[in-house]
Amino acid sequence: MRSRNLKYYLVFLGPILTITVIFYFMIVWCLYISMTDWRSARVSLNFVGLRNYVDVVSSPEFFVSLINNLEWIALFMLPTTFLGLVIAYVMVNLGHETVFRTILLLPTAISMVVAGTLWVWMYATNGGINTLLKLLGLGFLARPWLSDPRVALYALIFVTIWQYLGFSVIVFEACIKGIDRSLIEAAIVDGASGFQIFTRIVIPQVRHGFLIAIPLFGLTALKVFDVVFVMTRGGPGIATYVLAYYMWVKAFWWRFMADGAAIAIILLLLSLILVIPYAVFAMRRWFR
Repeated sequence: MRSRNLKYYLVFLGPILTITVIFYFMIVWCLYISMTDWRSARVSLNFVGLRNYVDVVSSPEFFVSLINNLEWIALFMLPTTFLGLVIAYVMVNLGHETVFRTILLLPTAISMVVAGTLWVWMYATNGGINTLLKLLGLGFLARPWLSDPRVALYALIFVTIWQYLGFSVIVFEACIKGIDRSLIEAAIVDGASGFQIFTRIVIPQVRHGFLIAIPLFGLTALKVFDVVFVMTRGGPGIATYVLAYYMWVKAFWWRFMADGAAIAIILLLLSLILVIPYAVFAMRRWFR
């Protein structure tokens, strides 16, 4: 009996432990590379300390990338979460959830590479958006969305909102359906309006939905790469640089592997800033 249990443990825990060991080994290896002088196609592992971190952080590309990532987190995480909650609430109240759910989940099912290619056409000078604006008599709003440094970043952020909004709706739809109906019915009997029910009953009751959506969307915005790579390659200039794309440029375009590894470690530390508060809050909630 014990040998059978041991076999089951090895079947399930073996792959998990193997992946965990490889994962942490690669983090340590990346940390070591970030402190070497590997700055060409030729491998060089001479230790140089924190020199690469100083060089990376002092570069203008890093500052622009960091600011863009912070803007991406704020302008993607908050609207996607809030709109997902509002749409889920309206959807549950109106019914026909299957139809709305299907429409909203379609963008989520598309890979970011495909979505980026689609939106490159949509944002083109004679593309879908500008053509529609001209048809509606709003031609003064038409612009080269991806080649204008003032709006290119926000155009990319909108693409990620469009793609992840369906996921946010599904999360909050499940949370809203889990609310005790007697609370809402009692509020209706007391004469509460729909807005009061939403703000005083629904929002407090779906806090666990925020616990899922906010950290997930924050990490998604922090590590965004594919939409930038497909749509703008960081341009115009460096207007849409983000840390993950800057890491790729350093490591695989310029062959500065040590600098790329340093940016990867910085990204890891920034991710921990988002993950650790979430983990502490979740542990307190689940084990209190």
